[in-house]
Formats: sequence, structure tokens, C-alpha cells
Amino acid sequence: MKKLSGFLQFTIGLLLAIAFLLGGGIAAALYLAAKHSTQPERPVFDEERVATQPAAGNAKSASTQPKAATVAASTSTPANTPKPLEPGAYRARVIWPQGLLLRDSPSFNANSLGGIPFNAQVVVLEESSDKEWQQVRLENSDQKGWIKGGNIERINE
Repeated sequence: MKKLSGFLQFTIGLLLAIAFLLGGGIAAALYLAAKHSTQPERPVFDEERVATQPAAGNAKSASTQPKAATVAASTSTPANTPKPLEPGAYRARVIWPQGLLLRDSPSFNANSLGGIPFNAQVVVLEESSDKEWQQVRLENSDQKGWIKGGNIERINE
């Protein structure tokens, strides 16, 4: 009888251990599946923070915000006048959805000067001899640089 009792204890213990391992594995799998199947949190960019900041603040800061926006709008109006184009240059807009890198020379190894967002307007100054790169000037700016060719479209004026 004692042999049967020891065998029964061993079998029940083994079955319980297997059940705990299976339960833990299933719980971990469900947790990981739920964690990896949800959409990531939407990033908030600096431009959006500025626009939403007065709503989160008190009424006093919200009442001062329109004055600052009015001043910024009135000072930015003269800057929106387009500069005259250089001979042979034309206006274009960025059609690459991720935007473009502005480089200091026509090469992938060149230093990055910044970025040009999607749909931004640029002035194309020249193209490299192999037509792979284009030298551009940012619209309403004196900043010049090189972008990879084929990522902009000409604007007919």
C-alpha cells in the first residue's frame, strides 16, 4: 500500500508541475501577444505641443497666447514674399513622403545640413553631371545644399 501511495504522490506531483509550466507558458504567451498587438502610442511633436499647451494651462496663459500668435503672424508675412530666382533655377516641391536630407555635397557620405519636410518648396539651382543629385536652396532662405535627385517635382508657375 505504501508503494502505491508513493507512486501516486509522484504522479500527482509530476502532473501538477506540468500543469504549472503549461499555465505559465500560456500566460506569458498571452501577455506578449497582447503587448505586441496593440498600436504604439502616437508621438507628440514640438509643433503640436505649442498648439495644445494653452488648452492645458490656466485661463491667464490662454488669454496671452493670441497676442503672441498675432505678433508672430504679422512678422512672418513679409518673409513669405518669394525671393527672385537665379538664372536657370526653378521652384519645386518635395514629393518623397519621409522628406529629404539636405547635404553639403552631392554624396551619401556628405555631412547632413538638416531636413526638408514632405511638400516643402525648394528652388532647384543646378544638377550634378550624372543627374543623380540636385543643388537646392530652401524657399525664403539662403540655406543651400544637395538632395538626391528624383524626389521633387517641378512647380509650374
